[in-house]
Amino acid sequence: MDQWFPPTHKVVGRRKKSNFVPIGVEEYVTRHMKSNAGENRAELLRRLRDCISASLGGTRCQCGEPIWVIGSAFVGYMCFTCITGEAFPGDDYEIDEVLAVL
Repeated sequence: MDQWFPPTHKVVGRRKKSNFVPIGVEEYVTRHMKSNAGENRAELLRRLRDCISASLGGTRCQCGEPIWVIGSAFVGYMCFTCITGEAFPGDDYEIDEVLAVL
């Protein structure tokens, strides 16, 4: 069953089995840059594309789980749990093209 959101809440994407909120690369970068104006946009895109390629190529965290692309772009190839210490993502984003193949 789909989740209901009040009309003022913008839905970025529909949740998949992974419980991440899907988001496109460009939309994520735009949101990230609003909060981190000093970040180099081109470098962020390069890191994200590298992590997307790694994920789609089957790279796994040291624990054996698939890597979390958005987190891995900042701390290295690791899964959500190893990066955050949390078992499940709440309202955390993941790149939609990676979620499409999970």
